[in-house]
Amino acid sequence: MKIHLYSLSIIVLIFGSVIAETSSSTSSYLSDSDRIRLKKVIEPGFKLNDVSAVHYAVLGYNLIGDAISKTAEICKFLLQSAGDGSSLTPENAYYITTTWKTLKVCQALPVAAITKVLTTVIEKDSSTILELHYAIHSLISLSQKLSDAVTTKIVKSVQASLKKDDSLLNVGYAFKIAADLGTAGAFAFEKIEDTIVQADQVNGRFLQFEGGLTVTSLIVNGIFKLSSTLKKKLPLNSQQTVKFTNYLLSRRSVQTPKGVVSLLSALDILATNEYEKPICIALVEGGNVVSTKQPLIRVKVCNILGKPLSSTPTVVANSATRVGDDVVVFSKKNFLVDSTDKTLFTMNMMDVKPERGFYKLSISAGSISNTVTVKVLSEVAVDYLEIGTADADQTMQPKLVRVPYSEKMKNKIEADSQQKLVMRFLLKDSLTKKAMRVHQAFVRLSSLPQSGKEKLTNEIIFVAEPDASHVYKFDMPLGTAAKNFGHQSGDYNVELVIGDAVLSNSFQWNLGTVNLKFPEPSAAEIAEKSSAYKEKQNMYQLKPEIKHMFREPDKRPPAFVSNLFSGLCLAPVLLLFILWAKLGINISNFPFSLSAIGFHVGLGGIFVLFGVFWLKLNMFVTLRYLLGLGIVTFLAGSKLLSQIAHSQKQNR
Repeated sequence: MKIHLYSLSIIVLIFGSVIAETSSSTSSYLSDSDRIRLKKVIEPGFKLNDVSAVHYAVLGYNLIGDAISKTAEICKFLLQSAGDGSSLTPENAYYITTTWKTLKVCQALPVAAITKVLTTVIEKDSSTILELHYAIHSLISLSQKLSDAVTTKIVKSVQASLKKDDSLLNVGYAFKIAADLGTAGAFAFEKIEDTIVQADQVNGRFLQFEGGLTVTSLIVNGIFKLSSTLKKKLPLNSQQTVKFTNYLLSRRSVQTPKGVVSLLSALDILATNEYEKPICIALVEGGNVVSTKQPLIRVKVCNILGKPLSSTPTVVANSATRVGDDVVVFSKKNFLVDSTDKTLFTMNMMDVKPERGFYKLSISAGSISNTVTVKVLSEVAVDYLEIGTADADQTMQPKLVRVPYSEKMKNKIEADSQQKLVMRFLLKDSLTKKAMRVHQAFVRLSSLPQSGKEKLTNEIIFVAEPDASHVYKFDMPLGTAAKNFGHQSGDYNVELVIGDAVLSNSFQWNLGTVNLKFPEPSAAEIAEKSSAYKEKQNMYQLKPEIKHMFREPDKRPPAFVSNLFSGLCLAPVLLLFILWAKLGINISNFPFSLSAIGFHVGLGGIFVLFGVFWLKLNMFVTLRYLLGLGIVTFLAGSKLLSQIAHSQKQNR
């Protein structure tokens, strides 16, 4: 029993940790820059060349909240496109009426004629769900009431269509139709749960329907509008709502007018519905990096449209855990709301003097929580640096001079082939004064031009390695390093390069000049260099032709073996003729028709073709002939079998 209780406690703890790490908020929102970019996608619709483009442009601007200019020209275009209303298709009627209703300032449309066209669509039994959606929504835009009889017929038509085709697209339009019908649309509410189950989950963060943005937006719009119409809470939990929102926000780069309106309409209904309103907790751009110069963590808490919440929440940093060793540096620290922006909250993280590195912050705003990653930068300080020379065999102590940070050596250091260049330095965190290691610690040696000679281009970069006490060391014996420098003695510039992802002051420090005297190259090295030079010279010369040597064919078996094998292969045919001779062949029943002769000739031709293929033809030529023979044999055989069956039926 103890074992079972122990196992159960472990399962509960693991499950609890998973729940705790699961985000209940989104990490992004529709920003002003997103709105500007989306407006550029739908702006071409105001050129008034196409009814659908105008529809998406007007609806898009309305959802963004921007004023629409030249409404008079748009109204004139809508009236011209409508004409007398009698020749409109359901789709164009939908575009015109919804745009007309959104503008609210246009002259009256030919309502009677349009209503007649749309009523005809509803009465037709062959109308699709999409056509019904266009017709019903257009009638509602024209403020036309649907009678109980018409509503009942629509419900039956939608249900019948769903029985034939219950694709996600049709189900989405069924939800929108049901929302337009009011209480009569209750038949579709019970389908919501089954539809949500069909959503695909991606990376544990996104929920989307097959078909992408358009289908996902259609279903999200439909189920939330239906829920609002029927005053019923959706069978959709907060986690699912957040995942749908994450997917929609990930499609902010959409490049089509229809996609823009689909995105904006879905985000708008998610942000304004009565039951599940996803909230964004995210770091402000540039707020994920803190240092002594910029100690504030800046967090934005808003709805997914970037607007302030109805009531300002209390934002708390529940914990800050260092990535790597899971050390908690602080817990339960409140954020302060900005006086000018109610969506902006700040907190001074450097109060606790955290070590440099990455930290996970668990942030909550009321019952909503999210985890963000913050990078803490530190400033590196050079505690000391010594540079000098030492004997290569280490018989004597090195002669080192200290160089203050950012300054140069007062005297040039000289080293010959019996010595080595030595450097020692220690780095410390300027805030905690602790010795530190960095990701990149390089010593760069670059040659200086000498008078009367060509400008040299030697540049060698070495890695400085730290010891157990974090002191970085660099030793370069000139004798062994001469080959890397091409044995070119002379003056070299020495630089120290320090860099790290969590340093705010990575630097490149010019220490000064050293004179290096390398040994002369040996005869073997000179020969190697000469050979390499000749090889380089011959790089672009014509090379000898490469002739491919085919593998010699395998030895054929003796003629006796081949003939014996051929005889064994033909033995069944010989046996067939012997049995025919013994049993007797009834040729009298052979139907001398074109189909019978064609079938047997074709079948024999196929056998002959196989024999020729074995002797001389290749596979491709054989298949070409086989295609023609096969078609003739198949058609003739089919006809022959039909005749045999017909004759047997008559004999009975």
